[in-house]
Amino acid sequence: MPTLLLALVLSCLSLSPVLSEDTVNLTEIKPSNRSLISPETGVDYTPLQDRLQQQQWQEANETSTYLILKAVNRDEQGWMSGKDMLQLACWDLKTLDGLWKEYSQGKFGFSVQFPIFIDTGNKPGKLVASYFYDDFGTRVGWRKDDQWIAFKHNLIYSLDAPIGHLPNPRSEYQITGGQLNYTALTQRMVECRIVSPTFPRRQTYNSN
Repeated sequence: MPTLLLALVLSCLSLSPVLSEDTVNLTEIKPSNRSLISPETGVDYTPLQDRLQQQQWQEANETSTYLILKAVNRDEQGWMSGKDMLQLACWDLKTLDGLWKEYSQGKFGFSVQFPIFIDTGNKPGKLVASYFYDDFGTRVGWRKDDQWIAFKHNLIYSLDAPIGHLPNPRSEYQITGGQLNYTALTQRMVECRIVSPTFPRRQTYNSN
């Protein structure tokens, strides 16, 4: 009997470390922190994440503009054309959009703006009509009293803003809302498969 008892005790002791080690390993498995440094352009999007985490919406908007310029090698010039926008790396654009959506609980982001852009009669990469783009600007809160608001101080930097209000990468001197640049941006979103080009318009929309 003592021999049998001793054998049982030794058996339990030999198994315990293995079970304990497996359990610890399972509980310590955590997803690794994603890198916010673009493998395509080398641009670091950590500053944008930091500002969004703190809900510093104005600073995040300005940081987004700067990082886009940097990603297309136009940061020294401080402005870019529609052609420059079409060179924005997909990784960078997806990261920008994803960070905005994540920290605004899905209220802000380029892909949030896109269905509104389409719903108001616009097409990716093609300026159909200025009044369609004006309707888009009104819907996202970039126009007031039939005029484009003065960028950048009159944007609404809070979650109380209309859906899709931010980010707004428009340059200060673009009094028409940066139609060409933004239309190029929507084309790039489609090319990078961030959005679907066949997003349906709502049948209830009236463009008159």
